[in-house]
Amino acid sequence: MAMRYQTDLRDDGTPRLIVRALCAGLMWVCLTLPVDAATRLEARIVDDASGQPLAARVAVTNADGKFVEIAGRHEHVEYLGKRWCYVDGSFALTVPSGGVWLEIRRGFETLPLTAKIAGQASSKKAEKTFRLRRWIDMGAKGYVNGDIHAHLPVPKVAHPQMRAEDLNTLTLLYLPDTESPIATNRCFTGKLDACSTPGCEIYVSQEIQEWQMGHLTLLGLTSLVPGYPHAGGSLEHWKGFPQWDLMRALRATREQNGTIFWSHISSLPGAELPVALALGLVDGVELITWSDPTHLPNHWGPWEDSGFSQAEFPVMRSMDLYYQFLNAGFRLPIAAGTDKFEEEIPLGSNRTYARVTGTPNYDSWLAAVKAGRGFVTNGPIVEFDVAGSEPGDVIEFQGRKQVKARARVRSILPINTIDIVMNGRKVGHKTVPLLRQDPPADGIYSLEVEATVELTDSAWLAARVSDHPDLLHRILPRGLSVFSHTSPVYFLKDGRKVREPASIAYLQKYVEGTLHWLGTNPNFALEEDRQAAHQAAEQALQVYRDL
Repeated sequence: MAMRYQTDLRDDGTPRLIVRALCAGLMWVCLTLPVDAATRLEARIVDDASGQPLAARVAVTNADGKFVEIAGRHEHVEYLGKRWCYVDGSFALTVPSGGVWLEIRRGFETLPLTAKIAGQASSKKAEKTFRLRRWIDMGAKGYVNGDIHAHLPVPKVAHPQMRAEDLNTLTLLYLPDTESPIATNRCFTGKLDACSTPGCEIYVSQEIQEWQMGHLTLLGLTSLVPGYPHAGGSLEHWKGFPQWDLMRALRATREQNGTIFWSHISSLPGAELPVALALGLVDGVELITWSDPTHLPNHWGPWEDSGFSQAEFPVMRSMDLYYQFLNAGFRLPIAAGTDKFEEEIPLGSNRTYARVTGTPNYDSWLAAVKAGRGFVTNGPIVEFDVAGSEPGDVIEFQGRKQVKARARVRSILPINTIDIVMNGRKVGHKTVPLLRQDPPADGIYSLEVEATVELTDSAWLAARVSDHPDLLHRILPRGLSVFSHTSPVYFLKDGRKVREPASIAYLQKYVEGTLHWLGTNPNFALEEDRQAAHQAAEQALQVYRDL
């Protein structure tokens, strides 16, 4: 289907449209804009439907592919191999004689736009308007999206970047570190940040780091959790500190009705994760943050120090480890964040979409994330329905039950695989050849898959989406694959939880490995922490034995 845009981009008011495919298989709307006898471009960015100004990200490259700076002061970020400038509805640019390529992006729900602008030596000024078209409106469907885990920038800088990224909520995390305190640490107030506006809200909360036990994302705190003055644990190639037990932090968060997500299990699952889950102290896990959930974690402490061989207790991808918890009966939602520290990734590059009830804001978003009513993504927008039920729903049944599951994904980034998984196994699958140099005519990659499954026992079902598995083809920051995953829909026969014996046995070994490591006399900051960690692990092991 041909796309049509009414635009005032030419000086004579005549629209001119060329649709092309450029780098990484993305769909670009390329407007060739002759800047006749002009070297300075003054541009506006507006919403195509309303004509209202829009904040966005702009990248400008010259004929040699080198970055060209726009005029004025603005923040920058690296993304898709380019350096981008944040702008708020307008920008100015001196066009070199060889011309420039100008690219504009705004989150996942708006089509990217690319313009080729010719340049000629002259002092004449040209005024152009670029119109961005939203291809889907998730807010109108009842969703709020958010980045659950970032450290920078500070709220007053983050807020305009959120607007440019079409990001509704942001959690910035205080990070206790006596060696290198970060600017965000001075921003904790125990409530919504004063920079927040409706539809663009910021909450500063806390992360606790322990390089063997795991990292914690503590949300909705009214006061900081004390007793962790710096990171705990040792990374021999970086630094070493005495160990901390995380149970104190978990219980202190519970006492102030905070929410607990286990940080970036894709890079650091942590030795205490299955312990905390068994004791009911974890509300969910971050499936996408720093590393790729379809690859092995880059910190292997729980496996290396477990006392088991890899044949007995193999390292798992975080996606597969997540499935073991679900198979043991834990109702465990997922979330996503960027873990942003520098300019190497935009805010909201990894985000959680959650279907809210009531007023769409930070609180309703966090409640919906905790209830598992949504999906995590770094680009694809996924819809998942099982017999009329959606992620987060719990359905009880008796006898046998046949259900039809349907997953649909659309994305401005390339994708080629969609799966429906039940108890960790594929029951629906579709893969298509992906020619990145030849994207769809309308700029939106789309896949659908259906599966009819016979339920004879309790089960969970979810949908996941990914792109080409070859690392050489990765286009996202940190080598991430294009990825999306829903939280599960749960079907409980006679009200019983899912119980997969192999998964339960694996988690027993996980806790036994933690107990083995604790028995090697690691250096703890507090002796009471060592004793508390051992006691908690023993309690958790009994929980798994009783499942």
